[in-house]
Amino acid sequence: MKVTLALAAILVAYVAADSHDWQEVSRGFGARFALDFEENSMEVLVQGQPSGLLATSWYTKDFNPAGAMFFLMRGASPTIVYRANWCLEQDQFTLPSEVASAQTRRWKFTFYSGSLHVMCNGEEVLHLVFEEVCTGEDWREYWTTIPSYAQFDAMDQVSDKYRQADKPAGATDNEDETEEETEDETNKYTVIYTLWDDEDAPTTSSQYITIKGTNGQTEEYECNSENFRIPGAEVECAFESAVKLGNYRCLMLRTGGSDGLDFVKVEVYMNNDQLRQTVRASTAGRKYLTLDDRKTLEFCVGDCDDDAAKCSDGQQCLEYILWCNGEYDCQDWSDEKNCSCLEDDDLNGEYYKGNVSGSECVNWESRRSGPNLIENYCRNPDGSDSPWCYTSTGKANCEIPECSEVREDEEDNGDQEDEDDGEDHQEGGNGSDKTANCVRSNGEDYRGTVSRTSSGLQCQRWDSMSPNVHGTTPTRNPESGLEENYCRNPDGSEGPWCWNGEGTSPQWEFCDIPECDEVDCSNEENRYHHECTGDDSGDDTEIDCAAEENWDHY
Repeated sequence: MKVTLALAAILVAYVAADSHDWQEVSRGFGARFALDFEENSMEVLVQGQPSGLLATSWYTKDFNPAGAMFFLMRGASPTIVYRANWCLEQDQFTLPSEVASAQTRRWKFTFYSGSLHVMCNGEEVLHLVFEEVCTGEDWREYWTTIPSYAQFDAMDQVSDKYRQADKPAGATDNEDETEEETEDETNKYTVIYTLWDDEDAPTTSSQYITIKGTNGQTEEYECNSENFRIPGAEVECAFESAVKLGNYRCLMLRTGGSDGLDFVKVEVYMNNDQLRQTVRASTAGRKYLTLDDRKTLEFCVGDCDDDAAKCSDGQQCLEYILWCNGEYDCQDWSDEKNCSCLEDDDLNGEYYKGNVSGSECVNWESRRSGPNLIENYCRNPDGSDSPWCYTSTGKANCEIPECSEVREDEEDNGDQEDEDDGEDHQEGGNGSDKTANCVRSNGEDYRGTVSRTSSGLQCQRWDSMSPNVHGTTPTRNPESGLEENYCRNPDGSEGPWCWNGEGTSPQWEFCDIPECDEVDCSNEENRYHHECTGDDSGDDTEIDCAAEENWDHY
């Protein structure tokens, strides 16, 4: 029989449970009960052999969910169907016969860094090792932090009393392991960098590597090698990490020098070359990933910490406070994408991290706490129909457009500009004195108006993040001539290129622009050519130096 279990949590009262005395459960009022789960367990008393749900929820000290457990009891039946919210959809266990027949059942919940132990009348009936049993996508977000308080609400139908209890003496996540043995064990890590093969890439001899475990603890190591200065080299960093970190979860990288480091791949191995993680630049849609002296890059297996979210590449974790802050912190630049609109797969804004705010919105910290509740930006922390914010008079919905509509408007505006500008947008057009119909060398100085790739794709505007999110903007590259959607070479590539304005595959392509013929400056006919005069305006006409307006012309 399929059992559907739900939780309706309404926080109303707060009752301290500092002693070991039994407290009455006030079902229906959503009361919160303070318990020291770090040092103690929680006991719940069930009188008689009732049928119904024993529903207990746990929370962190800042009121975020930390897991929930639902037991379905059927009188004296020894079979208990249960669910662990955000971890396990449904399973069951069987009570020992003497426990199942008892008129009073004393349930005991004990948390450790990686597991939950459940006992009934002194018998262990359930041992959940989160890493092994949790199947939900977001289980780490709720089950890797030891909670601070418990809550019973209207869903709970059988609990009578609760109290704080002593933790079982000597018990750990692995009861066969002694404390002394745990301290002596280590994990051996090997981190291998594959550097970008470019002579102009920044180099440094020192890198800092931080390993984060499943229990949230971290250890940092410095890796020194002159091989970091060799383009295209594979650099191996090996070290040992204490087992107290738990299983491997995240890699954090920062450079030890001011020059930074560009790499195309990083691999993490643990204990005899067991591959734990591979970070690739290509996944971020880039030729290489960049470390500099200002930022730490964090890459996690599975979910990020509560205060961060994954970039679009699915690799890098970035703190919520850094999204839509005007700087490109994600290596794929996705943190500055859709800051003012809602994507089609998130029209209610549940995952919105932008910076839209109403004039009357007040800061979240005055009314509600949460990792993504930044300043007074519109958010949807409660599953409403749309993002909202608090005002001085209550809750107000925010007007945030859909990204698909914004893109349609941009395309319509772009078509109108093409019509207005005429030949200036045509390949090889000659609408301004900056226009050139050919390139010299690698085309870094090209300022022509070719706006299609070699395969015929329409170029994307340099100041647009649609359809490709990128960091080569006019603001960041003011000397590169990133105008309209014209082909340019802002990064020293082998020739002018542009982002694909018609899709994301390919993301970019080179442009087919002919090379310029060499100008013979000894020829009298070329005496006024800008290649011969040094005039960079592109104007090859004769200058009337007798005219006063040309006296300052060199």
